[in-house]
Amino acid sequence: MTDLFGLRNHNTAVRPPGLAGLPIPTTLMVSAQGQVLWKDQSADYMQRSDPDYVRQALNNHFPA
Repeated sequence: MTDLFGLRNHNTAVRPPGLAGLPIPTTLMVSAQGQVLWKDQSADYMQRSDPDYVRQALNNHFPA
């Protein structure tokens, strides 16, 4: 999936020996039809999406 969606960080500073790169931390919100509704990516492989940021996106796309 990482390569299928182009989510690999090819930055040579974080590339382990023998690997093409590390996956880019990505959070996707996908509809039941397979459409990407929202995406958050980080350039830093150690940083993930903030839960409050994801919750806000969920509320925006799926209001109560």
